[in-house]
Amino acid sequence: MSRSRKSNRTRKKSFPVFRQETTTPLKDEEKGPQSRSALRDVVFGLAVCLAFFATLEIALRVANFPPMDPAEDPYVGFSGSKPLYVVKDGMASTAAYKLKAFNEASFSVPKRPNTMRVFCFGGSTTYGHPFDGRTSFSRWIEDLLKASSPEKNFEVINAGGISYASYRIVPLIKETLQYEPDLMIIYTGHNEFLEHRTYAGLFDQGGALISLRSLLEDLRIYQALKRLLSPLLPAGGKDKKATKPEKSVLKEEATTLLDRSAGTELYHRDEQFSRGVVQHFAHNLRTMISLCRKAGVPVIVIQPPSNIKDFSPFKSEYSAGLSPADKRLVNERLAQASRLVAEQHFQDALPIIEEVVAKDPLYAEGYFWKGKALLGLGRSAEAEANFVKAKDLDVCPLRCISDIEEQIVKITGEEKAVLIPFTEAVHRKVSEIGDRTGIPGDECFLDHVHPTIELHQLLAEIIVDTLEEKGQLKLSKRLTREERQAVYDQAVNSFDAGFFALRDLNLAKTLHWAGKKTEARAALQRVVRQLPDNVEVHKMLGSYLLDDGKYDEAVGEYEKATELSGNEAEMMFCLATAYHRAGRRKDAAAIYEKLRSTEKGMPEADANLAMIHLEDGRIEEALRVLNSALKKDADAEPLLAPYALALAMSGKTGEAIPWMVRAVNAEPGNANNLYNLAGMYALAGNRDEAIRYLDEAVQKGYANAEKAGRDQVFKTVRNLPEFRAIVERMK
Repeated sequence: MSRSRKSNRTRKKSFPVFRQETTTPLKDEEKGPQSRSALRDVVFGLAVCLAFFATLEIALRVANFPPMDPAEDPYVGFSGSKPLYVVKDGMASTAAYKLKAFNEASFSVPKRPNTMRVFCFGGSTTYGHPFDGRTSFSRWIEDLLKASSPEKNFEVINAGGISYASYRIVPLIKETLQYEPDLMIIYTGHNEFLEHRTYAGLFDQGGALISLRSLLEDLRIYQALKRLLSPLLPAGGKDKKATKPEKSVLKEEATTLLDRSAGTELYHRDEQFSRGVVQHFAHNLRTMISLCRKAGVPVIVIQPPSNIKDFSPFKSEYSAGLSPADKRLVNERLAQASRLVAEQHFQDALPIIEEVVAKDPLYAEGYFWKGKALLGLGRSAEAEANFVKAKDLDVCPLRCISDIEEQIVKITGEEKAVLIPFTEAVHRKVSEIGDRTGIPGDECFLDHVHPTIELHQLLAEIIVDTLEEKGQLKLSKRLTREERQAVYDQAVNSFDAGFFALRDLNLAKTLHWAGKKTEARAALQRVVRQLPDNVEVHKMLGSYLLDDGKYDEAVGEYEKATELSGNEAEMMFCLATAYHRAGRRKDAAAIYEKLRSTEKGMPEADANLAMIHLEDGRIEEALRVLNSALKKDADAEPLLAPYALALAMSGKTGEAIPWMVRAVNAEPGNANNLYNLAGMYALAGNRDEAIRYLDEAVQKGYANAEKAGRDQVFKTVRNLPEFRAIVERMK
């Protein structure tokens, strides 16, 4: 044994030996003709490949295959795309189907000689809201240019679309570059959070990969291959709907979260979404500038200011995990502090508000009232910082947030585009007209972001002066202050009283749409007597009466609005909703039946009619209505939740859950859908998911503890401590 152990210790393991011949690299002069020939072959092969693909790309572009979607975007897609302008008899005009969101405009194609053509892009500010294009900065630019150089032709075309965000402006710029523009002006940044989309997956790719994909999207070869190969991939063909889409697909026209809810209920704090929005905006702004630069067209980008001093946040949301007791404390203290501020007891209000901010550092309204108190104490710099923070913490951010403002400054600098620092100009204007703090407020804004006519005129002057300073414009003469004012007065004096009444009506509509109902009522009261036969006035009065529980009076207003509109579908739908709220279910159902039987149909009418049937226990009738509607449009979002409920009530819980999941994904902030999904999971025996979604419903604002406590769908989880804790939180 000892010999054996010794032999084991001394035995050498044998490994295979790989021998490598050593060679000395040849010097260039020693390389043979064979090596040089191989190198030439490689270079020649690459050149042939490049020539082949370049020829193929050109051929595909000439053949217009595949037809390119002008709204292609690596972050979002669009369900369709129609041009803003249609050309007939040598004139381009705003398409009739776009007039709901755009001003009417027309211009010659091709451009007339000796003409400077300018396009102005943006959202409702560029549009001219709450008026129209007659008061927008685009109009004043044209008037100033014509007065300064009457021998030239100037066309300043307003391409501002109501609720249009940067990703909707990109395809407009692509379209209008074909009309020989001499200048593009972009005013954007306020509308980036209006529409729901998701950046899941895309957000993790990083900017470099997204930029590469964006370049590929512009190649016809890439588009053709994607179209040809997509049916062969797992996500294509029949399985397409079962796979999570790579990017959100938005409707052809803007459909905002505020259009789909009562006020701001669908808005909640979402840090990942916010980061995605900022990243997407940066990509869009670079794309806009790049498109114009490639076409040789100068770009002006306007920094968008907002009313921060006199406009409180649209929606404040408590920090996660804040106890019910602390929430009550925040509410009570803020109510107390706001009263003290109104009474100008600023010194007494400040410590109370500081207590609130310390208790909940994410509650936006706390910073707004802190700004008010500091302003009253003369500490204007601190006040402004708090107003800005209140704006940035608003979970319904309808004012350009600081992160987007920073991107505007950064990208225009990097891309060498002209930036108009309009926020600074507004600060100076505020200081000049009486408020030495310079903090923007009601002096310059009609609501949260829409400037006064005078501020639009100021912006026009800054743009014209900047064009002259940059050498991009030569005018016959520089107008004096008096001459400019005469230009403005001539236009404004042509507006009648009804024009200004329309301003107040549009303000009321916007404020009501955004959940600022107190401010909206004040604006509406100014216009009721001036426009007694206006459809929108009666519609809004009906809405307020519904909110106040005065259902019969509300029905009367909606009936008047419907009659004045000539039985317009939208007014009929509102009237049916009022009938339903007033308990007149048969009348409501009759209108919904009329609406769903029209040629275009209305998924919302199908959904509401189905809900009436479900409330009456007619489940089969509800399913009949919904199945018929889904055959027309299987992706209509208003139908998802009612169909899920109908399936669950018919005992098909397993089939119902995927439909309710789709409804939740379509409206992530809808607390009722989350509650119903929790109930379906409870019925299916999935306790964990039931508790998870019920907890999320409470986070999103569901608070009907009495219903949750007695709801039979939660029978299987009612005794769980987690369920009891959630119900207590509701209380």
